[in-house]
Amino acid sequence: MLLLLPVLLIAVVLQSVTLPGAALESIRPDLVLVIAVGWGTLRGWEDGLVVGLIGGFMTDLTSATPWGINIVRLGVVGVAAGLAAQRLAREGPLVPIAAAASTTILGFALTVLGLQATRWALPWEHALVFQALPSAALNAAIMVAAFPVLRALSRRGAAPEEVGA
Repeated sequence: MLLLLPVLLIAVVLQSVTLPGAALESIRPDLVLVIAVGWGTLRGWEDGLVVGLIGGFMTDLTSATPWGINIVRLGVVGVAAGLAAQRLAREGPLVPIAAAASTTILGFALTVLGLQATRWALPWEHALVFQALPSAALNAAIMVAAFPVLRALSRRGAAPEEVGA
């Protein structure tokens, strides 16, 4: 899991510094979510939770949202991806792609709830159609490229007895 820390840090920096200007209007990739979901899919809900919490902490350091929203959001999506992959027995190449898309929507819902709880006004219906759904498709496309890298990192950091299993 230590191999993933520099990857998370790079993802947070890219996400907060360079990608907002390159995004189409408000459609933005969520690289940290993709990493948390991919790791949870590969390694289970416990590791998905840890990576989500660490990634959420790093994201909260660079985000304008109230403190803790990204920690909760990414922790929950890491757990959800790990549990879904466990339930589906991690079979099929579409599982991580579908997990990225569906957890993007889940993460959007959690963000909206968190922002509304802190009295931020958010037109969530418009944001769902014009932000969350296109972002879900974008994150699913990113997962296609990211999942083989995450799988290689997972194998590299696995204990010898886990590799043969």
